[in-house]
Amino acid sequence: MSTSLRSLAALTLGCVFAATIFGFGSAVFSFQMSADGDDARTQLILITRLAVFVALALTLVFKGGWRGVFAAITMTIAATTIEWLLFPVSYEFALAQSPAMMESGPESVVRPSYGLWAMEDIIGVGLCSALAQGLRMMAGVNPNATPDE
Repeated sequence: MSTSLRSLAALTLGCVFAATIFGFGSAVFSFQMSADGDDARTQLILITRLAVFVALALTLVFKGGWRGVFAAITMTIAATTIEWLLFPVSYEFALAQSPAMMESGPESVVRPSYGLWAMEDIIGVGLCSALAQGLRMMAGVNPNATPDE
């Protein structure tokens, strides 16, 4: 395995860790905002979560090119899988931290299917990272250059 590939793999693991931590925190805060009846902040938290995923994916793309696109999609799948597995834990953590959730009474929350949970993240990160790499490749092309004969 080359040094470049090893550093991309290490960066991917770091991005998985960062995305998982941020995703867990955003799940906790979105549960709390939802219990407070603040749907606008809940949507803002979830959009910010996707923006962080895209920013981490772009870091991987700028490091690894097309391999970085694959690494970004892998990072998103891994992070959303871990978040999905931690879904009940994040709800319990939000329940313990929010008085509004305690007043309404602890309800049992059903974990959504993984497809519903992760599909927009995977598609969004995949499209953004492929677009970034394509634009990066096009930036190196000079449309006014004459072909060498």
